[in-house]
Amino acid sequence: MKTENKPKSTSKKVLGIIGNVLIWIFIAFSVVVTVFAFSAKANDDVVTIGGKIISPVLSDSMDGKAMKKGDIIISQKISQDEARKLEVGDVITFRVDLNNDGTLDINTHRIVERVKEEFNDAGELIKVTYKTKGDNNDYNDNYDITDDVVLGKFTGKRIPLLGNFIAFLMTPTGFFICIVIPLILFFLFEIIMFVRKVIEVKNSDKKQITKEDEEMIKQMAIEEYKRSLEAASNEKAQSTPETEAEPETEAEPETEAEPETEDTDKTE
Repeated sequence: MKTENKPKSTSKKVLGIIGNVLIWIFIAFSVVVTVFAFSAKANDDVVTIGGKIISPVLSDSMDGKAMKKGDIIISQKISQDEARKLEVGDVITFRVDLNNDGTLDINTHRIVERVKEEFNDAGELIKVTYKTKGDNNDYNDNYDITDDVVLGKFTGKRIPLLGNFIAFLMTPTGFFICIVIPLILFFLFEIIMFVRKVIEVKNSDKKQITKEDEEMIKQMAIEEYKRSLEAASNEKAQSTPETEAEPETEAEPETEAEPETEDTDKTE
């Protein structure tokens, strides 16, 4: 019985460890996504962590060696002064009204031309206008980019295939479905497990007997009963011969022989 329970308990422990590891991985992932969400809110929908801009690639306009649709790309956040020093060939992340609806979107394209440079009276460069283009597009973009809307410069680092998923998580619906609901279920599960543990501790003094234990106890009782019967019969067998032998030794009196000798003497 012990050999059967040992593998079961071992496998149960292994499954428990794996489950805990997966849960804590999910919690860590949830924390990261939450940080992304709050960072995006604080920076007008731009996820910025430690001076790095993390943005998903949602179109195929830049499909090529540098990045692909569905990737997450990492750009270095730059100041406006640094944005004036960009060169042709740099890939930049910037704000632009792509749909002409008055809403600024986040886009990442390559600089193909420094269109215009403006200087102040002291001869200092104060504004630069760029022409951009998607690597996978046949034509340049139909808008120009000024240095004040440039957010960052692409570092060449990317994470494949996570862009669409992260973009969905950044939406209220995606965050609620993928983060909030699983976290609620996790905490409910932890509460249930805690209550069960408390009940087990309270009942630890009460011994629970399984069916196998009951059968073993019955078998031991039967064997003990048989042994007691055998012992009683042995004791009876040993005591019986001793009680029968005593009368035989006492039945041979020497006093009965003496009268016979006396009678014979008299007759003579």
